Amino acid sequence: MLGGIKGNGPQRVAVLGLDGVPFSLLKQLMGWGVMPRMADAASSGTFVPMRTDLPAISAVAWTSFMTGSSPGEHGIFGFTDLKPGEIGLHLPSFDDIRRPAIWHELPSKRSVIVNLPFTYPARSLNGVLVSGFVAPIFERAVYPEHLIKKLRSLNYRIDVDADKGRQNRRFLVTDLFETFNAHTHCMEDLLVSEPWDLFIGVITGTDRLHHFLFDAALDPGHPFHKDFLEYYRSIDVFIGKFMDLVGSSTRLVLLSDHGFTGLKIQIYLNSILRTLGYLSFHNPGAGSLENFSSESKAFALDPTRIYINRKERFRNGLLGTTEAEEIKGRIKHQLENLRLRDIGIGLFEGLGDLDEHVFEAVLTNEEVYSGENAHLGPDLVIVPRRGFDVKASLNVLSMTARDIFTGMHTHDDAFLLINEKSMHGELDSVQIRDVMKLVREVLH
Repeated sequence: MLGGIKGNGPQRVAVLGLDGVPFSLLKQLMGWGVMPRMADAASSGTFVPMRTDLPAISAVAWTSFMTGSSPGEHGIFGFTDLKPGEIGLHLPSFDDIRRPAIWHELPSKRSVIVNLPFTYPARSLNGVLVSGFVAPIFERAVYPEHLIKKLRSLNYRIDVDADKGRQNRRFLVTDLFETFNAHTHCMEDLLVSEPWDLFIGVITGTDRLHHFLFDAALDPGHPFHKDFLEYYRSIDVFIGKFMDLVGSSTRLVLLSDHGFTGLKIQIYLNSILRTLGYLSFHNPGAGSLENFSSESKAFALDPTRIYINRKERFRNGLLGTTEAEEIKGRIKHQLENLRLRDIGIGLFEGLGDLDEHVFEAVLTNEEVYSGENAHLGPDLVIVPRRGFDVKASLNVLSMTARDIFTGMHTHDDAFLLINEKSMHGELDSVQIRDVMKLVREVLH
């Protein structure tokens, strides 16, 4: 249980997020001397590992952070979701969150929010908001509108060009540094030029770096190893500037939204469900939700969510409650007992004993979610094994494949750092939804 502020404690809170940065990697980089300012902050404050909500993706995790609530309460379960009552895709946004963000919960406090994912479209607040990804229309990503001119003068962009990055790693690295500079210059400018009680800034380039080049992190022979370390040196320099600008009397919170690990292979859930006989398509060559056969009993959405085709949930649903629960239990049992050899892992070398389980865990909705919106979540959630990235692509026929990515998300090994050394005992087993308590207890 997080305690309250007593006496003459801090009156402001500054949060710096590093998207997808693992606790274990930070410890390694600090030990190598790559991040001396971060090391100083960790030794003088409280630096602990943290778990995130499932599934371990930014849309869910940052929403849990900004609302201080779980997915079953705030209602966000992925970057994609289902249309109400239909097996059809809906792309949720900031407007779909069912709990207030902290700055709307505390409207008397002035807030400056920069590059926080899942805050598009920007909405009015007492302060400033520059949305993070996904933000397709820049003019709708900024509040108040008069700041657009300033941001353009700083060469601000929401995100790197990942599509070009897939084709050209050198372009990706250059784009990462340029985007990082634009984001940090914006944060520095707003820290000084805007009054604030709460400041939240997020660096998302770390997530992109890890997806494409996580294999460069600890390998001195990798062609991008030096670039990887230089990116983190730049982050460390900014962390120093950030701490200097917010001042020692401000509560400082540094965190990541999920962990990261090396990627060995992708596992495709819908291909597994099809092989097990739960999913079929009207046209086998056209993978889409709209192409599902009416006889399909289950399907998956990215990254690790399985839905049962229930009459009570979908307009043209197939299964009554009793049969749906039976199918859910059967799928859970089958996936829990699925072995590497069952999905063709033997085609790839070095991935482990073929009798090992494919997944770390297969959890039911009731095991993962609670709250008034838990019924909107998936029936089953897969917890991936390290290195085995679970996807729900509809246009992939094989159960396994290798892609160009070298890193994948984890639900554990995120990090949390507070500039108060006395909080170690209060942050045991901390989860990302708990962090907002550290903000509220200062600003209330």
